[in-house]
Amino acid sequence: MSSNDEGSISETETRGYRVTHNKTDPGACRHGNFINYYQFHPAEERLRQLPRGVWHADPTDRKYVGLDVGCNAGNLTLALYDFLRANIDDSSSDNTDLSLLGVDLDPVLIERAKEGNDPNTGRDVTYKCMDFMAAESSGVIDEFLTSKGRDLFDVAFCFSVTMWIHLNHGDSGLVQFLRSVCEKTRIILVEPQPWKCYRNASRRLKRANVADFPMLQSLRYTGEMDTHVENILTEHCGFDKLTESGNNDWGRKLLIFKRKQTKCDNLIDLNE
Repeated sequence: MSSNDEGSISETETRGYRVTHNKTDPGACRHGNFINYYQFHPAEERLRQLPRGVWHADPTDRKYVGLDVGCNAGNLTLALYDFLRANIDDSSSDNTDLSLLGVDLDPVLIERAKEGNDPNTGRDVTYKCMDFMAAESSGVIDEFLTSKGRDLFDVAFCFSVTMWIHLNHGDSGLVQFLRSVCEKTRIILVEPQPWKCYRNASRRLKRANVADFPMLQSLRYTGEMDTHVENILTEHCGFDKLTESGNNDWGRKLLIFKRKQTKCDNLIDLNE
């Protein structure tokens, strides 16, 4: 880890990818890798929003395999494991082989997640440091699925990650991200950040004397981000909407979609 003078930033490298933490203002974050995230957004609030009755194990193998994208320090991942253990098929979850993979691009957060994953609890939770937008990420995902005898996850959780993908990779990056997740799962849960969060993230960087998100001004997906995410998933990823939650304490809802029989094969031309 190293430091420089721009906003008193510490840096780490993950597979050639630079991740920063602003010591002066921890909220001035370029990738959403907040160090003390769960102090302000407790895992229990997300669990309160989750519906029952939609989490079904494959009856042929009684397995349930989940993915948590942007798992941070793992607090929510562990809470999701306990929630699913209690709610898969409502009552028969004790007979289900449940496993979760949590991934994050920040090696510091992944180390914290591993340290907090007590092996004596019996939870089958694995953490990997990876950038989901990097080419090698598919290898990490496929290796985990193969180890579980699966081609797809039963569910992929994307809690408050779409904005950071969007800000750093643009409209096409957001589409690519959602398509890549959908190609690996039967159900996807997305918690999109509202547009005001984009503006707040930009202001925090500027206040910390850090360069703004270079793609922000060129984004075409603006305004009602829930609608944009839903349209991408239903029109271009072959998924149907199952349900959505009410807003949580910080004004965000959970959108849940299920794979159709068709594949994600309708590309979006962002130049149209």
